[in-house]
Amino acid sequence: MARISEQSIEKVRQAADIVDVVSGYVELKQKGRNFFGLCPFHDEKTPSFSVNPDKQIFKCFGCGAGGGSINFVMELEKLEFVDSVKKLAQNYNIVLDIEGGDSKKFADTKSQLIAMHEYATKYYHKILLSEEGKKAYSYLEERGLSKNIIEQFQLGYSPDSSDDLLNLLRKESFSADAMKLSGLIIKSDKGYFNRFRSRIMFPIQNQRGDYIAFGGRIFNKDDFAKYQNSPETPIYYKSNILYGLNQNLQDIRVKKEIILVEGYMDLLQLVQAGITNCLAISGTAFTDGHANILKRFTNKIYVTFDGDDAGQKAAIKCGYILIKNGLEPKIVTPPNNMDPDDWIREQGSKGLNEGINNSEEIIKSHFKYFSANQDRGSLGINDFIQECVEELVIITNPVIKEIMINEISYLTSIDKNNIMILLNEKINYRNKRISKPDNVKQETPLINNNLPTKVYDDIIRLCFANDKKIRTIIFENLNDAWFLSDLHSDIYKNIYIHLKSEEAPPVSIIAEQINNKESRVKLIDLTFDIEKFNHSYSSAIDSLVRIEQKFLQSSIDNLRQKLRNNNNIEILEQLKSIEDKIKSVKSKYDQK
Repeated sequence: MARISEQSIEKVRQAADIVDVVSGYVELKQKGRNFFGLCPFHDEKTPSFSVNPDKQIFKCFGCGAGGGSINFVMELEKLEFVDSVKKLAQNYNIVLDIEGGDSKKFADTKSQLIAMHEYATKYYHKILLSEEGKKAYSYLEERGLSKNIIEQFQLGYSPDSSDDLLNLLRKESFSADAMKLSGLIIKSDKGYFNRFRSRIMFPIQNQRGDYIAFGGRIFNKDDFAKYQNSPETPIYYKSNILYGLNQNLQDIRVKKEIILVEGYMDLLQLVQAGITNCLAISGTAFTDGHANILKRFTNKIYVTFDGDDAGQKAAIKCGYILIKNGLEPKIVTPPNNMDPDDWIREQGSKGLNEGINNSEEIIKSHFKYFSANQDRGSLGINDFIQECVEELVIITNPVIKEIMINEISYLTSIDKNNIMILLNEKINYRNKRISKPDNVKQETPLINNNLPTKVYDDIIRLCFANDKKIRTIIFENLNDAWFLSDLHSDIYKNIYIHLKSEEAPPVSIIAEQINNKESRVKLIDLTFDIEKFNHSYSSAIDSLVRIEQKFLQSSIDNLRQKLRNNNNIEILEQLKSIEDKIKSVKSKYDQK
């Protein structure tokens, strides 16, 4: 698929000076090295909006908005990344180079990863259309998918080979590091081999149209796992991706409502039936990150998951996450435990449209589900209220909370004041847990298990050290799985590929690569005045030690919990092994 070349995007970045861009919208005044003005993203009388020309980033100390020039135009003009680049290119008279995706020269690791997935997409699609893919193609036809849909979404087939794709990528001269990072290739004791074999392949695109990951589905009933999905990589973070967004974005903008489904096949059937304002979460649980993506386009979401017990339970959980993030979800329940795929095939778009017309608010849907699966006596009602209260704790909007409490009261015939009492008790208990964690009795703790967020902040700041030696030791030793904070993990995944460069990672570029707004704001917050941060090799080692120890300690805590229920010798052996690792963490850095 054609896309704006990385070289063209870099030209736009170089030309679109942050002060110049922002000055077109905001009156700025210089104070010291930075510029200040009234924030265009929220109402204010005292300037809290600052622009850093050295780092080419902006930050509002009032509402938290932040990023680079492209981010600024995206947020202010409500544009997508590509459209923002095009607008800036037009302003600065830059002719954009549109790539077809066949170039073998890649500027960086990220470009290699994207190109590898494009090669893989073309290869898998070619195999699907060949004699080797005939059975897989027939399966898709039996599931009701047309040739047009197969072509539009570039569905493919991974043959039963351990090295066909591996050999193709080697032939195209991709680096060994990029191949390992891609998730397409797995390394074992016996060497390298393909991750996906004997599966129908669903290519996953980001909003720009780049191929970044795959979902692989079996079609033989005797196969072990129904789906196999790409792992997270520097270009693929599951919470930042919704399947079908690139293809369906235009219709979503027009209709200003989204039908949210679970799986690839669900979405494809909807699109084939002419319902193109739909997205799928595919291969992961619904998260705040997904909700933030949806919020950019509309607040009106129809959650249309599978009609069975698991699907409806997931739909309700999704609905509460959407409400928490300020959206307006309704739950659509397919008839007879069907999934949306079967529903569309059996009843067409008419059936789904009727379901949407009969969709329910989250509390009503939750009550309906609960009543169908639990005892409707007084104890059952109490359990339902307790479940609702657990969800209401994290909802901050007082108006929404009031509406939901009233609805619970109406459905259960329980006085809303009593519900409020339960909710306040839960909130107070939660606040106490956050401010003063329970003391867990155990033998002399090896480390402080309540590691403050500051150490994660510090390691991110250290990634921007001018001293390459500091960045290198982080690159060689820090595992992103050690982050017990999703925000920091997200930021690090985007920094990682820059750590081996000769220069410190470019903040503005990384900010533009982060899709999750909360993560981007956190990055800007950590780096805006990074000159004041004391970068040192010893602090890098100290942070690495503390983070790894914390991760290992959390593993110990989990094993001890298991041990309470099952006094298993294997768990004891695992505990001993991890405890030994904790003791030796610091020593491995002594020679570095």
